[in-house]
Amino acid sequence: MPDFFPMNSAFLNLTIATLFSIIYACSPSKESKEKSLIDFHVEQLTIPIGPEVDPYTMALQYVDGDLLWHNKNRRTISKINLKTKQVSQYFHYQEEGPLGVGNIDGFYAFDQNKIAFPASGRLVSIYNLETNNVSRIKLSDFSPDYTDTRSMTRYTSTFHFWNNKIVLPQTVYFRYTYEINEDFLKNKNPFLILNLNNLKAEETPYRLSKSDFEEKFNTPKILLAYKEEDTYIIPYYSNRLNIFNLDSQETESYELNTNLIPEFTNNFFSNEARINQSLEQNMSEYLSEPQNLGILVDPYKNLLYRMTWPGTGVPEGVSSMKFVATPSHFILSVYDENFDLKYEFELPEYEYIPHQYFVSEKGLHLFGNHPDHPDSQEDQIIIHTFDFSD
Repeated sequence: MPDFFPMNSAFLNLTIATLFSIIYACSPSKESKEKSLIDFHVEQLTIPIGPEVDPYTMALQYVDGDLLWHNKNRRTISKINLKTKQVSQYFHYQEEGPLGVGNIDGFYAFDQNKIAFPASGRLVSIYNLETNNVSRIKLSDFSPDYTDTRSMTRYTSTFHFWNNKIVLPQTVYFRYTYEINEDFLKNKNPFLILNLNNLKAEETPYRLSKSDFEEKFNTPKILLAYKEEDTYIIPYYSNRLNIFNLDSQETESYELNTNLIPEFTNNFFSNEARINQSLEQNMSEYLSEPQNLGILVDPYKNLLYRMTWPGTGVPEGVSSMKFVATPSHFILSVYDENFDLKYEFELPEYEYIPHQYFVSEKGLHLFGNHPDHPDSQEDQIIIHTFDFSD
């Protein structure tokens, strides 16, 4: 799960699990006490795919009825028409050369004709499909303190376009626990703004603080979601939701309630011995703590979705390095327009992929193709749609 451990290419070729049932789950409020996940299920799509499409991706985006899907191994982005179930190649990018966009960490489509590619080396490339031209921006040209950026569904850290500007998440680099303190947070930009009017990077006043981690310093990595001028921010290990307004530059904070997510801890973060431990041992300890995996804003139904790993650890006999790529399950929390907990479910094991989801006009879409499901198939993607509106 941590983004500082690279995905093995084998995981990008994991097979597709066919979902035949949606298991009943607990829910927290009086409103949802008698409801189960199946009560909100409205549609299942089975989309045939060929070998040109990776069945597992770390970056996808819903755009005008189409699902854009990154195939890392093939350096392509596929377009999946959700109405016709037709799959076509949307774009085949180059890493090097005159039109090269580098070793990318996801993508962001402004529309059907223009894409932004974040890449290692603090590079952002903007590709115009109509003119076949690429513009490149090096964040290091603006400040040596600016780091790599990314736009990925995995750990929902995506770009956002607003008022001819792009929000660029910043990658956090540190080695030792003692490096993370109030001064570090005050000097660290969780995200930058790229002004497309002049192609210059701008900072915002938003900063994390110790209070965002329940007064216990922890890994200062965040999840991001957006709704027009509002940027939704939640740390990996916290129930604190901050909403930063890109226009007013002001922040509002909310505490997200839960009945199923265990208390967040900082045991792994504060264990300095991890520097000398094996990767396998570190991953085992890392997976023994609850952690937020993703947040999504539903602008159509005025809802907020939070996906959280419950910290139940690695099953006996399973490699933690394999398990961390696609954990067995997650907790889905649904919040209303006032950020009150509306529904909450601990999803069944090995049914849904913990890092793949998106929102459309129909609701929340989860992928029922967990690679460790016993009925997995290689030639189809299964998408389940849930409507949690009243």
